[in-house]
Amino acid sequence: MIRNSFRVASLSFLTFAISYSGRIVLAQDPVKLAPNNYNVALDNDNVRVLTITVKPGEKIGAHSHPDHVVYAINGGKVKFTDAEGKTKDVELKSGEAKFAKAETHQAENIGTTELKLVEFELKKPATPGAKLKIEGDDQMKAAPDNTKVVLDNDRVRLLETKLKAGGKLAKHAHPAYVVYAVTDAKYKTTVGDKTEEKSLAAGMAMAFPPTAHAVENVAGSDVTSLILEFKE
Repeated sequence: MIRNSFRVASLSFLTFAISYSGRIVLAQDPVKLAPNNYNVALDNDNVRVLTITVKPGEKIGAHSHPDHVVYAINGGKVKFTDAEGKTKDVELKSGEAKFAKAETHQAENIGTTELKLVEFELKKPATPGAKLKIEGDDQMKAAPDNTKVVLDNDRVRLLETKLKAGGKLAKHAHPAYVVYAVTDAKYKTTVGDKTEEKSLAAGMAMAFPPTAHAVENVAGSDVTSLILEFKE
């Protein structure tokens, strides 16, 4: 019985492993497969945030992702090859975000520019009828000149926030969320009568519980950040 079970497991493993014109490939965690291309900015129970850089002509071997959101800091063209060997060319424009279901693929930068992407891997399954639960003013309404919705679906909303040196966001609220610093950032946040400063170097990310606050850019330079809000 043990021997037969082992044989079945081995056959299943080989079936999973053989693809791409008969070559043996294993879908791996991209961080382990390509540590020079993937950097973990944040990893918690809800999400893993990755910064990805891929030079022109560079290839990433077979790897897997759960459902995920990709935002292009520096866009370009990518060729994806799925587990059946089918290829698809995708153009990612700077400042654009896309959502993708869980998948296994290879990737190749077929453009002329270095790709720099932010990927938000969603760990929890979708909740039917999920909505943004904001207890206060939405940032989009409180600071429309500084805020852009780059993606909004039944799982998350992704905001791009730009603040000039000394710029402020009026009091607003978020559900549970993640902030990713596209540029070096230093903020002064005010919650009630409490004020504190937070600094994030470019490429860093932090997670926060539901919050209502006012924000001021005290970095001395313009800052850009991404805010991923979770729906429930």
